[in-house]
Amino acid sequence: MKYLPLAKYKYVISDPAAIENEYQNRLNGYTSQQTTLFPLLNYKDGTQSSKYPIFFLPLPVIQNLADQLRRNSNAIKSISATLPQVAINQFLNSLLLSEIFYTNDIEGVKTSRVEISTVIQENNQQVNDKNYISKKRLGSTIKMYQRTQSGKKVEIYSLQDFRKIYDSLLKGELDQARLPNGKIFRDTLPNGEVLSIGNDLKIIHRPPITEEAIQAALTALIDYMNNDETPSIYKALVTHFFFENTHPFLDGNGRMGRYLLSSYIANKFDRFSGFSVATAIHNNVQQYYKVFKEADNAENRADLTFFIWKMLEILVSQQEKVISILHQSRDKLDNANTVIQQWVASHHAQLASAQLPDELYCDILYLLAQSMLFTNQPSLGIKDNDIIAGLKKNSPHHYPMTKTRLAIEKLEQLNAIKTVSKRPKQHIIQIF
Repeated sequence: MKYLPLAKYKYVISDPAAIENEYQNRLNGYTSQQTTLFPLLNYKDGTQSSKYPIFFLPLPVIQNLADQLRRNSNAIKSISATLPQVAINQFLNSLLLSEIFYTNDIEGVKTSRVEISTVIQENNQQVNDKNYISKKRLGSTIKMYQRTQSGKKVEIYSLQDFRKIYDSLLKGELDQARLPNGKIFRDTLPNGEVLSIGNDLKIIHRPPITEEAIQAALTALIDYMNNDETPSIYKALVTHFFFENTHPFLDGNGRMGRYLLSSYIANKFDRFSGFSVATAIHNNVQQYYKVFKEADNAENRADLTFFIWKMLEILVSQQEKVISILHQSRDKLDNANTVIQQWVASHHAQLASAQLPDELYCDILYLLAQSMLFTNQPSLGIKDNDIIAGLKKNSPHHYPMTKTRLAIEKLEQLNAIKTVSKRPKQHIIQIF
């Protein structure tokens, strides 16, 4: 028989005893992955239950998807290893921009791509102070992701760790009235208000009411997160569901839940996959909410098999888009290098008047080509100061800053590049 949610199984076999037997077989089967997490689940009549432990079955289709996720991650790392560093940085910044944009958009929080890209670059440009955080909106949010990008692992060993992450991630993003009203998390709301996930027309979930219940749930989650018995991707997805189910804060739970999943995947797999989580969910948001609601249905008795199945499909699909873009951009960059070499050779006489080596012109144009081909937002493009500093520090020739500036001016005179920003100074390549 096809594996069905228990809520639908009753339509195939109406005998309650048979349904109970099916549940016990799933829960206690040899391959079942049972946890010590007890989510608050909802019945259709509005009643709730937390008596069922989360479990899932690693069905062949799920194992295949998990293997595909790992293979895709390895493919991404293999492709990125063949790319110049500027191309890698530009592409990661583009993924980060989309991740911030979409994680906010899912919650109805409006931001602009230019606004996000400005903060990304401000944080990145403070090379002498790795802890610098832009004072602009989203500065702290973006810095949290950038620390993940640089390899910093998110570690949670206490309830206060959740709060520290929350405060840093959402600093300046929440109204005063929506800040936690308990000691660490939210607590019982005034005037009998009940927190719910969804909107005025459709409630998806009602989380625990008291801070005491929240603390008990997240204490169990900490133990689960730091236990290595469950394979990493399954553990990440179970954690994501349980955190969202607990909904420990008045606002910002979705953004924090996606950040935790993003940082975990970036650490366990690769940064490119990690910085594609919110984008993947946004592109499949209706399926995401549907499978979350099914997992939240008490009649399914905390069976997360289908939730893990669908989430893996969503993540793998986004990985494959990343792989396709990386392949295409790398091929275009190879062609661009040939075009650059030919253009410089054909304009040798005009360029020679500045008494600068052809290699310097090629290097500048190649950096601008990487910037153009590996970013989806012009304002994220490489700036003149970055080109000048990079060629002085990283080039085998260690070009003096004055010579690089002169070469940029010469390329602009010949219309090989054009100015797109004066503060800070930025050019884009025009020869292809």
